[in-house]
Amino acid sequence: MSAHQAPDEKRDEKSEHGRRAMVRTLLGGGAAAALTGAARPAAAAPTPRPRARHQESQDPFAADTFKANGRVREYWIQADSFEHNTVPTGYDAMMGRHISGQTTFQAVGFRAYTPGWHHPLDADLGPDGVGPNQGIPGPVLRAEVGDLIRVHFRNNDDHYRWPHSMHPHGVLYNRDNDGAWVADDPDRPGAAVPFGQTYTYTWACPPSSVGTWPYHDHSMPQSIPAPTGAGGNSVRKEYGLDEAQRLSSADPVMEIGAELGLLGVLAVTDEQTPKVDREFVLFLHDVYKADIPSLGQNLNLFNGAAFLGNTPTFTAKTGDRVRWRIASLGQDFHVFHLHGHRWPKAPGFPGFLDSQLIGPSTTLTIEYLEDNPGDWLYHCHVVHHMMGGMVGRYQVT
Repeated sequence: MSAHQAPDEKRDEKSEHGRRAMVRTLLGGGAAAALTGAARPAAAAPTPRPRARHQESQDPFAADTFKANGRVREYWIQADSFEHNTVPTGYDAMMGRHISGQTTFQAVGFRAYTPGWHHPLDADLGPDGVGPNQGIPGPVLRAEVGDLIRVHFRNNDDHYRWPHSMHPHGVLYNRDNDGAWVADDPDRPGAAVPFGQTYTYTWACPPSSVGTWPYHDHSMPQSIPAPTGAGGNSVRKEYGLDEAQRLSSADPVMEIGAELGLLGVLAVTDEQTPKVDREFVLFLHDVYKADIPSLGQNLNLFNGAAFLGNTPTFTAKTGDRVRWRIASLGQDFHVFHLHGHRWPKAPGFPGFLDSQLIGPSTTLTIEYLEDNPGDWLYHCHVVHHMMGGMVGRYQVT
């Protein structure tokens, strides 16, 4: 799908994608230690070829019992609104073109804070860290099997002033910790945390939680009014759901908060998770002009950015043990491709891959011993998505 494709055509093509069968991607391992200082497991012996970690086949009817280890991983997370430019250089270094049209919108993203939401945590790009902590994607939430995750969430969306929530994938919780809003149960706790309010979620990590998972806003559908001058509507900077729906001709959009940036990665590990030297977190998601009227075009984003020279540049050294944690949300299917590298297919399928399909809410975990120096590309191999911004650099020295 082209970044310049008309919204109606985009919607039609998205509907076609929605009819496709979901392809399950690999759910791999996680980082060795979480934020609260857990002991790091011993490193596994290096292998001479790139490898990917796969879970062994298990009986799907076997009990998956959560056995608490007494440890609580506590996070203080805030939904912050901010102006976000997806193409800060204004240039596509792969196609050699200047990007015209508006690429900035009012985003909302998750950030990790010190207890009591006093100060944002510093960036930590290490294999056990929270990541850049700049909002898109949100901080990496880390835990181990047997842990309880306790997330103190505060809604500080002072632009839209919409209710928001946090919905996790891959962990164990009850209905009051689901974070998912539905119209026939609108008062479910934690499903629509109002602006300025807080809620605490508790999630458990049984053995089946090992892997890479997305978390995201799953609150009330919303719609963004057209900007001033478009359709004769004048829009205030701050508005609520009722006013937005009254001013906009668009239908409310499911998970609009996630499209605006309220998404992140949850990493759960166990004693078999190998130690790595580099861990790269990459979130694929798309923003559509039909949903965000201030945009000049649809954009396909890596970690909230579009086009080579704006998307993240990841670096490693020969001999590093490398892990990629890749997640996707939105309307589109993508194909992650990494130049110069390979990883094994799923168990039972011989051979290796250098490209893999990833769809909304699915994840991919890749682990390998770095042995190929060079200035490499990673990108979505759907050409229209590549032209829409999904290209980045991977530099190995």
